[in-house]
Amino acid sequence: MMKVLGVDGGGTKTHAVVADDSGEVLGVGTARASNWEDVGLDEAGAALGEAAAAALSAAGAPADELSASVFGLAGLDWESDLARLDGVIAPIGLGGQREIVNDSFVALRAGANHSYGAVVIAGGGAVAAGRNPEGEEFRTFGLGPQFGDWGSAPEVAEEAIRAVAHAHVGRGPKTALTAIALEWGESASVPELFEKLSRPVRPVEGLAPLVLRAAEDGDSVAKEILERAGTSLGEAVAAVVARLEMEELQFEVVMAGGLFRGGSRSLHAAFEREVKRAAPKAMLVRLEVPPVVGAVLRAIELASAEPAAGTHLRLSLEVIKTLNYEFT
Repeated sequence: MMKVLGVDGGGTKTHAVVADDSGEVLGVGTARASNWEDVGLDEAGAALGEAAAAALSAAGAPADELSASVFGLAGLDWESDLARLDGVIAPIGLGGQREIVNDSFVALRAGANHSYGAVVIAGGGAVAAGRNPEGEEFRTFGLGPQFGDWGSAPEVAEEAIRAVAHAHVGRGPKTALTAIALEWGESASVPELFEKLSRPVRPVEGLAPLVLRAAEDGDSVAKEILERAGTSLGEAVAAVVARLEMEELQFEVVMAGGLFRGGSRSLHAAFEREVKRAAPKAMLVRLEVPPVVGAVLRAIELASAEPAAGTHLRLSLEVIKTLNYEFT
C-alpha cells in the first residue's frame, strides 16, 4: 500500500496528513505556525517536523517508507526560499519524492476536481495562482498592494476608513460605514476613532466583515469598495489564466479566504465578471475543504498515481472529521 504525506504550513497552524492512494487517512498531526517569515527558519522547521512526526506516528508509517510528500508553505515567495525551506525539511528523513510549493497551490488542488485550474485567496492577504493541464504553474506575488495584489481584508478595511474620513471632511458621500466604524472602534466620534487608529492601538483588518454586512444592508459606499475588490481579484485571476494560456479551457476557479466566505454579492458579481471575460468556460467554486487535502492529492500525483474516482471526496470528509476542521 502506497503511503504519502501532505503538509499545509501557514501563519497560524500546521496540518499534516498521511494517507494511502485511495484517500484513506492513516494519521494526522498538527502544530503551531510554520511561516518562516514570521517565526524564523528554526521554529518553522520544528513545527513542520512536529506535525509530520505526529502524522507518521499515528499512521504507523516510518518516514523513509513514504512514496511521496508535498509541503504547501506560506512564506515561500521566491526561488531562494526553496533551498532554505528544504534545509529544515530534509532532517525529517522522508522517503520518496518531495515537493515544496507555495500554499496557494495546495489550496487550488484542494478545491479543484482536477490537477489544474486557478485559485484566488482573499483573506489577510491576496494572491491568485494557477496550473494548466501541462503542469505549468504561475501566481501573482501575493505581497500586498505595493506589489500589485489588492483586494484582501486589510485593503477593504482601509478603504472603509478612507470613506469615513472623506464623509467626515466633506470629500465623499455620507455612509453607514461611519456608524459601523465608530461602534467597532468603541469611539464616540470620528476624530476619536482616528486618533486611536493613528497611534495605532488595533489593526483595521477586523473591520472588513462589517463592510460586507453594510454592503448587504444596501450601503452604496460599502458596495463600491467590495466591487473594487472583486474587480481587482478577478483581474488577478485573468492575468494568471492568460499567462498559462487557459482562456479557452473549462476549469475551476477556487475562491478561498474570509472575503469570499463572507458571501458578498457585490464582490462576487464583480469577480465573476472579470473571470468570465478572461475564461468564459471557467466555473467558480468556493473552497470548502482544508488546504492540506490538496497537499495529499498532489503527493499522490507526485508518486505517479492518478487519484481514483472518489479519492478526493473520501479524503476531504476524513480530514474534516479527523481535524475537526472549521474555516475561520
